[in-house]
Amino acid sequence: MKKNLVIVSGVILSLLSRGITAQTLPDGYSKKLKGAKVSVVGDTLIASTGKIERKWCWNETGLKTISIKDLSLNREWGKERPEVTCDWNLPGAINPNSQATFVSLEARKSDDEGFINPHLELITHLRYDSARLEVQHVVWVFPDAPGIRTQLRVKAMDGFNPEGLPEKETTRNYYGHTLSVPSGQTEYVPLDFSVKNERLYWGYYNNPGSRHDQSRDMLKEERVVGYPVFQDEDINWASGVGVDYDGNGVCVVKESHKCVNQQGHNTGSFYAGPKGLSVTGWGLQPKEIVTDRFRECWATWAIVYEGGNDGMQLALKRFDRARYPVFPERDIMIINDTWGPADPGGAQFAKEDYLLKEIPLLADLGVDVLRIDDGWQINPWGGEKEVFLPSYPDQWKNIKAACEKNKVDLGLWIAIRRAKQKDLLWNLEDANVVTWKVDFDHLNNREAFENRFKNIREIMKRRWMKTQFSFCPEYDDPRYGWYYAKEYGSIYFQNIQEALPEHLIMVPYHVLRQHWLMSKYFNSNKLQVLLQNPKRVDTRYSDADKHGHGYCFAMGLPFIPVFFQSAQYLDEAGRQELKSLIALYKEHRKEMFDCYSFPIGETPTNEAWAGFQFINDKQDGGYFLLFRELHNQQPAHEIRLKFLAGKKLGITDIRTGKTFTKQVSPDGMLEFEIGYPADYSYLKYKVLE
Repeated sequence: MKKNLVIVSGVILSLLSRGITAQTLPDGYSKKLKGAKVSVVGDTLIASTGKIERKWCWNETGLKTISIKDLSLNREWGKERPEVTCDWNLPGAINPNSQATFVSLEARKSDDEGFINPHLELITHLRYDSARLEVQHVVWVFPDAPGIRTQLRVKAMDGFNPEGLPEKETTRNYYGHTLSVPSGQTEYVPLDFSVKNERLYWGYYNNPGSRHDQSRDMLKEERVVGYPVFQDEDINWASGVGVDYDGNGVCVVKESHKCVNQQGHNTGSFYAGPKGLSVTGWGLQPKEIVTDRFRECWATWAIVYEGGNDGMQLALKRFDRARYPVFPERDIMIINDTWGPADPGGAQFAKEDYLLKEIPLLADLGVDVLRIDDGWQINPWGGEKEVFLPSYPDQWKNIKAACEKNKVDLGLWIAIRRAKQKDLLWNLEDANVVTWKVDFDHLNNREAFENRFKNIREIMKRRWMKTQFSFCPEYDDPRYGWYYAKEYGSIYFQNIQEALPEHLIMVPYHVLRQHWLMSKYFNSNKLQVLLQNPKRVDTRYSDADKHGHGYCFAMGLPFIPVFFQSAQYLDEAGRQELKSLIALYKEHRKEMFDCYSFPIGETPTNEAWAGFQFINDKQDGGYFLLFRELHNQQPAHEIRLKFLAGKKLGITDIRTGKTFTKQVSPDGMLEFEIGYPADYSYLKYKVLE
């Protein structure tokens, strides 16, 4: 594990420390890390990953973006707006005419103590005497990534007054119309909305368990066309926007816990208008700005892409993986979560006698981890008497022995706000916990974020690359969102069950539909999906019984599969079906995890052909996972594939071992066959060139 940041320059440039006041950047400054580079030319600051270049000019107010360039296409976006003086502001404190004093500029290699990929971290430190604020403008430059991450860190000076400064977006009434009033701005991109373009806004909902029906998709998308844009579009629900110019463009993402239906802590809005694209929402209320340290604001990603929406999805996923890498030795696993057979409660499945019967059966199936859900702790839901230590007479002794004998690892559910850090550390050491399901969180202020992830980092450092976290976004509380905190593990998805409550009962096409939508703008290998026993589902509310165990489990293969059921409740045919599929999946899962996955085919409706395509980084191979739904009447169907138009493919049917060659049409179409409804196809392909 890398302990500390390594300063590349060896010297922090600080003119003020030498008693000199400067209003310019240090001309000639330059640092490199592989394909990444940051430099200063005159009053221009330049950051390049090798795939994207971004330029800022220094002026009396701060730094203003003047250009974003796709180096692969040699295409540049940037239109001079003299009325824009700085990428950030805080109305009432930092305004277009505010005077900034340059303090220092520092570039250093970082991997965030080993939690993310190596990158150059460029920190420009400024001071606003009139506002009594210090600001660090932080740029992360990942070698060969298609995007660049920016972030503000803010510190108060003596005399700073937070009164009257905006805490979040507000509205005003203007001739009977409600208009948005922006909060503090964190990012500016000088895109030109006076020429032909399209804006695609998207975001995912939180509280996913309450979206488990066909009318409540997890994904919201809104495509806006028409130009010029004469007045600002204000979008307060989206996590990202793609601005497309004839198939190429710039994608901007807010790295925060924002969800469509839960804005969270000052996550702000997107404003697309005559001045360009602005992103607001510091994630730091004025009263939270302190004098003793810098505090972080929400970060923003600016990503270039080509190839329309498919290309934007790929560029987004590539940058997301640079920011939030998967560590195979830590993150790849099949998990059993004991809450699965709940009806509606599931604490009885945390009892020791049940677990000791379950562990060898899970091992026989090929499940890697037993994660004990609610009920293992002392005095569950006992208020002050609840303690997150094992309630078993011999503590972890018997369960740990059974796990070791059967080569199954142990995971634990925790109610994070009720659990004491010292108890979690004790369990970590005594039970060798490899994954933690974090539930019932409530992140509604900056202190909550700082404390939560400080403690999580401490736990992970104690067993480096041996433990990780999955964050549960259930219920309508401000929690984690979908583009935040994934360096610590993954996100836990819909809490779907086999029985009660009725609104959580598993319906296969509902599950497939939501999985399909999640894979569009989200890296699937960062999502734990819950897979139920279709033969135990109440037939009054579902047609799951008409589907096989393999079909229902295969819906989780693009993700982190969670065996959300009991091995003790499988019949022999179901056991063999799952055992066979899991064995095949384990032969390929490392390679699948290294791929990017995309939804292909039709949106699942219970009569569609739907599925997923996995694409490796070289785009010369991958996988297809296809589903012919229950009411579909077509044994053969053409599907439009991603990035394979006109290619000849060598394909292997993983379930049968048969191989064959197929030619993709010039428009990307290829015909597949599945002989029966409610069946699936699991294929590996190689581009034959």
